[in-house]
Amino acid sequence: MNKHTRKARLLATAAAFVLAGAAQAGTIGAASLDDVTLGGSATAYWADALNYYGSNPGSDASSFAAAFASYGNGGAWSLMGTAQGNSFTVANSAFNYSFSKNAGNKSGTWSITNLGVAQVVLDLAFSMHTGDAGTAFLFDNQAIGAGQTLQGSWKIEWLNNADNIPNFSNMNLFSRDLSGGAGAGAAAAH
Repeated sequence: MNKHTRKARLLATAAAFVLAGAAQAGTIGAASLDDVTLGGSATAYWADALNYYGSNPGSDASSFAAAFASYGNGGAWSLMGTAQGNSFTVANSAFNYSFSKNAGNKSGTWSITNLGVAQVVLDLAFSMHTGDAGTAFLFDNQAIGAGQTLQGSWKIEWLNNADNIPNFSNMNLFSRDLSGGAGAGAAAAH
């Protein structure tokens, strides 16, 4: 093998590794603030911010905490609950939740109900994991009236490592900067 052939093979091998590495990560695709709504479908009800990340944080807020640091008072995030399939595991009993996914596993609905007798205001982070990536959506200073249920929708528009929209895996709902009503005390206890 001559010097030029060896160099060409080394360059081809290096290029293959670079391309293979790039193929492992998904991309933000067409993800946007209107992918997760709460309270309606008008622009005012879209998420205030989003953060795409390439990992499954589980019940940990570290994948989006820095991205959302400039919103709110910077308090610590608390897990409110987790959705897997069509079920929701509650971690904060001051609220009731629902979560459903459509047949294609790429969209669905969700809701949150304030079980208290007074309005609460909080930052909500809807953090969804799919395949090899996820995205968190922030609802900054979200008010929920006493006994009020806010309905919402969600859809996945980011891409996996095969440039396809991935299926839903799990979702975690987090809160911080909770004030007012009985929900504030219950959230602080978690």
